[in-house]
Amino acid sequence: MELIGRFLEGVTAGPFRNLLELMSLNPDSLGAALVLLAAIMILNDLVRTAFMTEYTRSVLVHVIVNVLTLLPAFALGAVLIYAGYRFPDRAWVNLGLAALLYGAWYTGGALTWLARRDTEGADLGWMAHGAVVTLICGLLAVAVF
Repeated sequence: MELIGRFLEGVTAGPFRNLLELMSLNPDSLGAALVLLAAIMILNDLVRTAFMTEYTRSVLVHVIVNVLTLLPAFALGAVLIYAGYRFPDRAWVNLGLAALLYGAWYTGGALTWLARRDTEGADLGWMAHGAVVTLICGLLAVAVF
């Protein structure tokens, strides 16, 4: 227990506050927030591909890959709701920016095809499901805030 206490000594919540500030799509740091979200989407697809190519017969990995497929949509929906709460006057702008981030999601999926041609990369059907989730969260942010 003492080892954990020494390890956590001096740890602050500063990085988490900074991350929350980025996820609010603050107009002052919008570029950094969009780059971070795009990188997360691309990294998500590359992790999916790594799982798909290494553990082709695993049921657990199949479930993880399916969850990771729609994870960007739910994450982006949560960001839209939080950004709508923080900056209600920018809710429509944020919804448009979310639509632009689907380009990064598609790019990440297209990159998976470079690793293996038989993967589900850039599957427009799954992305359409994700767009519905994101659109509902974005419209909820517009309506509520």
